[in-house]
Amino acid sequence: MSTTPIRTNRALGLETTTRMFRVFVCLTAIARDRIGDSAKAEAASHKALSGIPKPFKRNRALATARLALTQVHQRDLDPACTSASEVFELMSGHPIPGGMRSLLGDFYRDLITLAPDASIARERGNRYRSEWSRA
Repeated sequence: MSTTPIRTNRALGLETTTRMFRVFVCLTAIARDRIGDSAKAEAASHKALSGIPKPFKRNRALATARLALTQVHQRDLDPACTSASEVFELMSGHPIPGGMRSLLGDFYRDLITLAPDASIARERGNRYRSEWSRA
């Protein structure tokens, strides 16, 4: 009797467990941010990003957009805008999906609500509008 199928099954089990953990951490970031615990949401976002493989650019962009939102909720405007810019870099050459567009819209809305007079809010707003308009 060969042990190869057992190794394959174990490997698949570990891969599935890892994937489920990544999903759980991403959901933790969303839930923490929605209940107002932005610091823990940011930590969960960083943890989620560390577990998403580099080739999964769309997933990384979505997690990075979530990170930007948690940072703006903490009023960390410079890191938040840097994170939001990374989303556009990750999606460069690809259309921005509707859900991600909506999340970036939430980010920008919260940015101008929390810091309407900040020059960074105006500068980034102009850039985001031009980035959003690309196909």
